[in-house]
Amino acid sequence: MIIYPIIILVLLLFAFAIVWRRAYILEKEGQIVEQVQLGDQKTKASFLVMEPEVAVRRELEPNFQKAEDLFRKKQYISAEKWYIEAAKRDPKNPVIYARLGVIYLEQKNYKDAIEALSEAIKLDPGSASRYFNLSFALNAEGDKKEAILNAKKALRLDPHNLKYRKWLEELRAKPF
Repeated sequence: MIIYPIIILVLLLFAFAIVWRRAYILEKEGQIVEQVQLGDQKTKASFLVMEPEVAVRRELEPNFQKAEDLFRKKQYISAEKWYIEAAKRDPKNPVIYARLGVIYLEQKNYKDAIEALSEAIKLDPGSASRYFNLSFALNAEGDKKEAILNAKKALRLDPHNLKYRKWLEELRAKPF
């Protein structure tokens, strides 16, 4: 009779351990990558979804927390509104502008994506993924020269990233 509650307890503990371990791994890695198809481009782009400083800022800004939750659920229109509110309170947060850039890319609003990603890069020029995303937006707007320059910067910051290398080769192969 006592064996059934013990088995149930062990199964619950096992399930909890799996969920906790998965959350720990994601937190440790510091980022999650999402596949996004951009317009008529055949290349799939990886866009940054989580950055290490996000965990610290979550406690400081409730609007940012709400925006992050909506962003993870791919509710981009609602997330955009919350990120804009968060930017009013924390205008020096490059993650907000990077997320807005990804949202605008998803919406094929390339002009706003360029503006948001440029601001994120201005605030924190050390993120390869921002240059990579900016390269996509610039290419979609027809500015191939700037797209190539930003793809080179992304590759320079992360030289082992095959996705960045492939994208730069693809840009160079297309005629101006």
